[in-house]
Amino acid sequence: MNYKIIVWGIGAIYNKHLNILKYYELKNEIEIVGITATDIPKVRAIDGYQVISLNELTFLKYDYLLIMNDLHYFDIRERAIIIGVDERKILHYKFLELPNLVFADYIKLKKDRISIISNNCWGGTIYSTLGLECLSPFKNLFLKDDSYLRLLNNLDYYLNCEPVFMNWAVDPHSRNSYPVLRLDDVYVHCNHDMIPETAIRNWNRRRKKINMNNLFIEMYTDNIETAKCFKQLNNFENKICFVPFASNEKSLYYLKLFHGQSELWEAVISSARNGKNSISYNIVDLLNGKVVHRLKK
Repeated sequence: MNYKIIVWGIGAIYNKHLNILKYYELKNEIEIVGITATDIPKVRAIDGYQVISLNELTFLKYDYLLIMNDLHYFDIRERAIIIGVDERKILHYKFLELPNLVFADYIKLKKDRISIISNNCWGGTIYSTLGLECLSPFKNLFLKDDSYLRLLNNLDYYLNCEPVFMNWAVDPHSRNSYPVLRLDDVYVHCNHDMIPETAIRNWNRRRKKINMNNLFIEMYTDNIETAKCFKQLNNFENKICFVPFASNEKSLYYLKLFHGQSELWEAVISSARNGKNSISYNIVDLLNGKVVHRLKK
């Protein structure tokens, strides 16, 4: 499908990504129908793209507004919504940098409003890499294997439990103390929060956004028995468990450690980014239910 795109932004990020935009145009995946900015020069066109005023965003026909800005992204997004742009039409440019990306596959992911259930920071990292709104409370936290499997076996119940501060724990890497929340007999380690009330507030705020009709379940473990238990979860269609050993099981993904990595969690998090050691799989494909191994022997 050919999506009609209006670009907002003509600064450094636009210049760095111009060839990427041209690439997707050549593939006939997008058509740039206009370009605008907060301070647009008085010219007719930029790089062959028609310059439009911000007011024209309310009546021009287009599919998506692509914001080419990091520092002021949320300010621009808010202004676009005030002008009258449907927030569902707004895209963050970051996803354009993903390797092997098919534009339509990303749009499908955005439209489907996926909620990632994760036992570590993989889910939050994925949302950031894709430039998508986080629709899950499983961000900036981790759960130990036993708690996580209990939660997955009765997800609806535990998501309806009110979180209660249980105790403090110490991060073995940073040596910082952080709050542990309790959902009945499931323990949530909020290792990116310093205050229990903040951790509870963040959980409750994000919990309201979850889309139970489109869940993706992620886990990582180096324990074979835990991996077997994950594999046996039949109540989820889309799931993946990253493991440090070879397996032919569809739901188990053998993730290799790269140079400089000594623990599995390092490989898991780097695989969710778009940088060093992020070459194991195509993120969008994985979330859409297609496991594509980028590394071949």
